[in-house]
Amino acid sequence: MRRQIKKTVYKILQEEPYSRENDGYLIMRVIQELEPVMFKNNFEEVMQNLQFRGISFEGITRARRKFFEENPNLKIKKTEIARRKKEEEYFLEYGNHIPKI
Repeated sequence: MRRQIKKTVYKILQEEPYSRENDGYLIMRVIQELEPVMFKNNFEEVMQNLQFRGISFEGITRARRKFFEENPNLKIKKTEIARRKKEEEYFLEYGNHIPKI
């Protein structure tokens, strides 16, 4: 992971609240900040050349998760509620498939 990715992700998450709830927007903004020339190309070229520039989606989302671990007060409430509900549904469904011993 490039050192600049973490700093760029933190800066964008701090300044733009919409990026906290939309990963696609965050990835787009990071590419736009780090590689402005490549950002102007079409989608296919960007996706093919991204790995050669040292930028990965995993690195960006990893930095986002780390940001929220360090700043839990900036988490989006609506997103957090939806995530917890989905997690609860998963555990309830999982519990239905455990055989009784």
